[in-house]
Amino acid sequence: MEFINAAVIYGETKVFDVSIQERNETNTGFVPFDLSDCAVYFRILGSATTNAKPLVEKLINQTTDEETVGQITDPVNGQFSFAVSAEDTVKVGRGSHPIQFDIVDIDTLEHRFFLGEGGVKGEFNKIHVVQV
Repeated sequence: MEFINAAVIYGETKVFDVSIQERNETNTGFVPFDLSDCAVYFRILGSATTNAKPLVEKLINQTTDEETVGQITDPVNGQFSFAVSAEDTVKVGRGSHPIQFDIVDIDTLEHRFFLGEGGVKGEFNKIHVVQV
C-alpha cells in the first residue's frame, strides 16, 4: 500500500487529491474503488497510535466545500480531495502529524475501512507542517 506523505506551509491552506483503488476480481490488477455511497472521515492525529486524540476532524462527501474540507470529486473512480486549512496548521503546529482516512457509509457513517492505519511496518499517512 502506498502512503500519503504530504507537506503544507504553516499558515497556508492546501488541497490534496487522492485516488483509491482495490484489487480486481481476478487479483491481477487494480480498479477504482467506488465511493458513490461513502463519505471520508479525515483526521489529523496527535500521535502515531490508532487510538490517538484527533486534533482536526472533517467529514468529506460529494457536497462539502473542497477548499476548506475536501470533496469526493469523482466517486465512481475513487477520487477525493482533502483540505488542510491555514487554521488547521495553526491548531496542530509545525512538525509531522499522522493523518487517518476512515471510509464510512454515507447514510449511517458506519465504518467500512481505514486507509493507512499503521500496517505491518507501523506506517501512517503523514502531513508535514513546515515553516518557510
